[in-house]
Amino acid sequence: MNDCAAPPLAPDRRDERREAARRRATLALVASGMFMAVLDTTIVNVALPAMRAHLGASVAGLAWIVDAYTLSFAALILAGGVASDRFGAKTVYLCGLALFVAASAGCGLAPSVGVLIAARFVQGTGAALFLPASLAIVRATFEDPAQRAKAIAAWAGIASIAAAIGPVAGGLLVDGFGWRSAFLVNVPTGIVALTGAYIVVRTTIPAAARRFDWGGQITSTVTLGALCFAAIELPTRGLAASEVIIAIAVAAVAAVALIWVERRVAAPMVPLSWFRNATFVAMNASGTLVYVGYFGLLFVLSLYLHGVRGLDARHTGLAMLPMAASLSLGNVLAGKLQAYASATRLMTIGLAVATFAGPAMSLALDWNAGWVVVFVAMAAFGIGTALSVPPMIATVLEQVPAESAGVASGLLNALRQAGSLLGVAFAGAATLLCQHLSTALIAVGAMAGLAYAAAVILAARSSSGSAITRADHTRAEAPQSR
Repeated sequence: MNDCAAPPLAPDRRDERREAARRRATLALVASGMFMAVLDTTIVNVALPAMRAHLGASVAGLAWIVDAYTLSFAALILAGGVASDRFGAKTVYLCGLALFVAASAGCGLAPSVGVLIAARFVQGTGAALFLPASLAIVRATFEDPAQRAKAIAAWAGIASIAAAIGPVAGGLLVDGFGWRSAFLVNVPTGIVALTGAYIVVRTTIPAAARRFDWGGQITSTVTLGALCFAAIELPTRGLAASEVIIAIAVAAVAAVALIWVERRVAAPMVPLSWFRNATFVAMNASGTLVYVGYFGLLFVLSLYLHGVRGLDARHTGLAMLPMAASLSLGNVLAGKLQAYASATRLMTIGLAVATFAGPAMSLALDWNAGWVVVFVAMAAFGIGTALSVPPMIATVLEQVPAESAGVASGLLNALRQAGSLLGVAFAGAATLLCQHLSTALIAVGAMAGLAYAAAVILAARSSSGSAITRADHTRAEAPQSR
């Protein structure tokens, strides 16, 4: 008989592997909702001529088919972040995605322009709910900061992939199955994503319920909605139009009212103490500036390729593919590089590259440089932009308590969406004021360079901020998984 003690059993790693698989599945499922939202936006732009032919839509009607989604999304995304923190990220994500899928079906079956615009408003509302909730789920799922940074990079990369394939996929769908397929494609994929998220994503218990900040909700929605309306209408109506002036005035009054309300309520929707954090402010301002430059340049670039270079919708999408594809590559690189470089350094380098690449791309097109030169500039602009986005998001989420991730995500995305609308407004105004699209392209390229340069300065100075303490926001306990 052997008297030697039996060696201890090797630890069972099956639970650890199972948990890792669940985390990966959770990331894939919550990112799928955002994938559909981004894909839907790009597909709709390609489908506009077919909608005009079949529904008899005017140019103004077509503009509102696009803008109705953007307006409701930007105006309500902050409320979506609050709902995520109050009612639980999984619950709000599922409700928002279900609303988005139902509205997509409504868009695909719409018998008139008015019904289609109304359904697009509902689509934007659904996206405003599930987008901040998806980031809150990512934060809760990946507790390790390094893993969380990679997960956020993957989350952002999936959005870039949707933007890259959107124009091409839209052209194929519209040519093969008609414009309604651009919306109806969301129904089966959305049902699969809903079912998977319901099964896989863990429910979180929200922090102790606080009194609902109705004043903050209403004033923030009015501020964002009026600002976005002014940005949408500015290029076509002009700054002197009464509608634009009234919208700007309403946004300004509502913004003042928002600050006044948030200073006086016991449990504000967005704690003003957050804005004493230099890093938090710098990251949000940088995100806004990046979206001003990127989407302004993207808008005029599409018009230039079609109006000056004579490319159709499908070939315009293919011509911009290097920029979109480089966004995906840049997000993957950002996730890997964050293990070797600080978020501030990574953002500074990426934004600096994009600062020069954006204007260089505009000049290369205006000077009729070869497509290789143009594509290299596009790729540099895309990679530089993408290197800044994941560390920006991760840094913002690190600045707030875990139970406030939804609000922080909603605020960041609301400001970025407002930035994109302001960039498009500037680009639209440039196309109207400049005699040639080539001149407008140069002007918007210079604007993008200035916006990115300002973002570089903010990113470089952001390291002086410190994380917001839990006591600055709320003394509620952190959510627990069950």
